[in-house]
Amino acid sequence: MFNGTHRERDLADELANHMALEIEENVRKGISPEEARRQAMIKSGGLEPAKEMYRDRRGVPIVESTLQDLRYGVRALLQNPTFSIVAVVTLALGIGANTAIFSVVKAVLLNQLPYRNPERLVALGESDDDSKRAETIGYATAYDLRRLSHSFDGMSLYRDGSGAIFERGEAEKITGLRVNYDFFNTLGIPMYLGRAFLPEEDRPDRRHEIILSYGLWNRRFGGDKSIISRTIRLNDSSYTVVGVLPANFRTLEIQDAGGTPEMFMPLGYDLSLPYACRDCQHLHLVGRVKSGVTLTEAHAELNTIMSALVKQYPDSYPKTAKVAMEPLQDHLVGSVRTALWVLLGAVGFVLLIACANVANLMLARATRRTKEIALRVALGAGRRRLVRQLLTESLVLAFAGGMAGIALAWAGTSALSRLAPAEVPRLSEVHLDLVVLLFGLGASMFTGLLFGLAPALRLSHVDLNYALKDVGKSTDSRSGFGLRSVLVTVELILAFTLVTGAGLLGKSFLNLLNVDPGYDPHHVLTLSTYVYGTRYQKAEAELGYYEQVMERLRATPGIESVGMSSLLPLASFDRAALHIRDRHPASPAETPSADRYAVSADYFSVMKIPLRRGRLFDRQDQRNSPLVALVSENCARQIFRGEDPIGRQIQMGGRNDKQPWATIVGIVGDVRQYGADQPARSAAYLLQSQDLSYNFFLVARTGGDPARMESAVRGVFASVDPTLPVFRVQPMEAYVSSSLAERSFTLLLLALFGLLALSLAAVGIYGLTSYAVSLRTREVGIRMALGAARSDVLALVLRQGAWLTAAGLGLGLIASLALSRLLGSLLFEVKPADAATSIAAVLLLAVVSLAACYIPARRAASVDPMIALRYE
Repeated sequence: MFNGTHRERDLADELANHMALEIEENVRKGISPEEARRQAMIKSGGLEPAKEMYRDRRGVPIVESTLQDLRYGVRALLQNPTFSIVAVVTLALGIGANTAIFSVVKAVLLNQLPYRNPERLVALGESDDDSKRAETIGYATAYDLRRLSHSFDGMSLYRDGSGAIFERGEAEKITGLRVNYDFFNTLGIPMYLGRAFLPEEDRPDRRHEIILSYGLWNRRFGGDKSIISRTIRLNDSSYTVVGVLPANFRTLEIQDAGGTPEMFMPLGYDLSLPYACRDCQHLHLVGRVKSGVTLTEAHAELNTIMSALVKQYPDSYPKTAKVAMEPLQDHLVGSVRTALWVLLGAVGFVLLIACANVANLMLARATRRTKEIALRVALGAGRRRLVRQLLTESLVLAFAGGMAGIALAWAGTSALSRLAPAEVPRLSEVHLDLVVLLFGLGASMFTGLLFGLAPALRLSHVDLNYALKDVGKSTDSRSGFGLRSVLVTVELILAFTLVTGAGLLGKSFLNLLNVDPGYDPHHVLTLSTYVYGTRYQKAEAELGYYEQVMERLRATPGIESVGMSSLLPLASFDRAALHIRDRHPASPAETPSADRYAVSADYFSVMKIPLRRGRLFDRQDQRNSPLVALVSENCARQIFRGEDPIGRQIQMGGRNDKQPWATIVGIVGDVRQYGADQPARSAAYLLQSQDLSYNFFLVARTGGDPARMESAVRGVFASVDPTLPVFRVQPMEAYVSSSLAERSFTLLLLALFGLLALSLAAVGIYGLTSYAVSLRTREVGIRMALGAARSDVLALVLRQGAWLTAAGLGLGLIASLALSRLLGSLLFEVKPADAATSIAAVLLLAVVSLAACYIPARRAASVDPMIALRYE
């Protein structure tokens, strides 16, 4: 609110402008600024009439109020739209990228898990070293830990437990978990409907109860609230629904489950079961540490118990056996933690480069505003007042950039959710919530202070004599050139660091693509089968189903060959003990292990896994024939230790000398089962018809695009038995892409940020060189008037840019080494200090920087000497 009318305020503006002109004219005549200000005040009757027109209701002059600062700041930016648009767009790119990445980091790494007191939850597993990674555990070991530990409110086991539903002529495989009765209580999850499992239901002779996820309840049963106590058919067996989980429940997932679990059944284990042995590590264990007990104390107690178990059962554990324990959140997100922090740091670099660019723009603008600021000082404005006004303008600019950045972040977050691999945990929780929005606004305000402080402080030290006389313009401008050079050098350092990081990841990715996986994934269609029911209890019936399907598929146009396997590279894992008949290890802990496959005879030809020695499975090998096996090269080399494995006899899993042994008839090539970045491990292959203990994958080599054969393949399975589900139908290359998805996602974003940083740095050095050329226009004119050639002028300007580039790249090389060490876990067969990558980054930035310098240099070389000599 103002005391004066619009007309009165206009008169006050005219008075202030008139005084400013009087002061400027008197200074030009040689009168000191102080005397010129005094004479102007006497002539105009003082400044009080103007100030009185700008008082609010409290009597405080508006010239001292924030509202006036804001209004003036907005007006100043609107009067220079080109500058404002460039600055806002630059800030929006930096703030938008930071906000989008922060939304992912917050959802995946910073948000607490949606369980009761999640900081007390830990994942537990067995380990024979000091590894902190908790993987799997045996039932007997977990049973003893639960029984003997006093540091936990609860421990609960879980494993995969899928099943099939056939309703309305449609078969569907439902991914699920088998869990201890106290699983949901351990996590701290109440039921939406019904109840959790009871202790008496968690027994081998029971296990006829089921709990549904909220999504499955809605999708398959229409959200019917009378579902509790209703019987449903699963795998040809009856299960009673006892509970429905809440919609916000996020279950623990395991890689072997093959998807997000949607149903839960009792684990149903006890010590009498053969697969409840101490060396059968196929279960997962989660625990809740008691309040008042530290995680370190709880871990120490478990290892004490484990040491006692090793002494009690020396044949069942390695001598170095320990309990691995890690916070549940770290367990779930550990694989992506480093990559996300690296990306957040990278976008932070981009924001700093954006700030440096805007700061350079502000410094250039400040040079043009020197006379304006001098007049303000002459009118009585103090240094603090000027700094506040200039910072307010910066904050207004930053706020505009922040709003535009948040809009970009909204679109960027949606794009990240679509582009990010499904392997990134908690991806569905990524969104722009209040905290993320506040982060974006906070970042914009911080950047406003960051890029506005230097120009504000510099302008607040304006020299009235030089400014108002238009004397020393060059000197004043050159004083700001050093600061602008420092900012551009910082931009080059940050850009070089990002480009080097992207180069290292890119080289690692190329190395991964060139790794021989041991098989040919091209033109191979894969799918999973799920055989269940009483009609397939006999092995002959199940085998007949597989053989009938494969026979029909071989006759299908477009399919060249067909095979089946219990394991698929990158898709599933089954590691078991490998026993050699004539060897008797001192303890089970010393028994070697291998990946166990059950495959059809044609599997190797479909996957193009080469035979190294001996023979493959053939038609003479039948279900009732002597058991046969194949081993990988790695298995022959490491387990048989240079001996010829062909003709030796092995068993997989538990050793039983009363059962038949499989004779090794051949050695095949190694397969990288766990990923291109993981070395091939020992593997043993049994014949499918002689080992039907699994659900199988089908692999079909096609003559063209395998995706086009999906409908035909599904039709063949449905024609043999429509009640059995077929799922995960996809090309083998999809598994390969999925295994590289996290790396490719990180590479894509880091390369994008590196490109953005490089572009901003190029703009920055272009602007600085143009500014330097404008300062030296008179000098260039004199040089050319004295006979300097255009090439000399061109070299003069480029030399200045080259020195600046060299300084930035030299310091950037040092800074990039620190980032490279952080990228160590993401690199594959590339050293963090890779010379070739660093040289490539140096050449790239040098070319871009010199190209940015060339345009203003060429303009300087083309200047007319007569015009340059008259230049002010």
